[in-house]
Amino acid sequence: METTKIIRLAFLVLVVICISSLSSFAKEPAITPAQHIQNVIKQGMTYPEQAVKSCCTGKVDVIFTVDDEGKITIEKTMAENANLERMVKEQLSQICCKGLKTPYNEHYKITISFKLIG
Repeated sequence: METTKIIRLAFLVLVVICISSLSSFAKEPAITPAQHIQNVIKQGMTYPEQAVKSCCTGKVDVIFTVDDEGKITIEKTMAENANLERMVKEQLSQICCKGLKTPYNEHYKITISFKLIG
């Protein structure tokens, strides 16, 4: 009777150890093309110096596609501030997502927020 309890306990401990060790082998989730594009845009965008000087703040929504060469083609923009909209268009035209396999004719939407703190 005592031996059966010890064997059951040992088996339970072994099962818990096996389950916990399997979870440590889990892979990082693969980054999607949309996440990759978002990261590239975040790294490539800066708060425009002219906007800082004139204290421009607001949001710019951009709908765009990425072609085979990684060039961003803006389909539509919606902004609270026309100056920020123009500056975002200028900056996005300089950003390249080369080497990224994107689905054909896939549209992406991103909201870029400009806030001055202090």
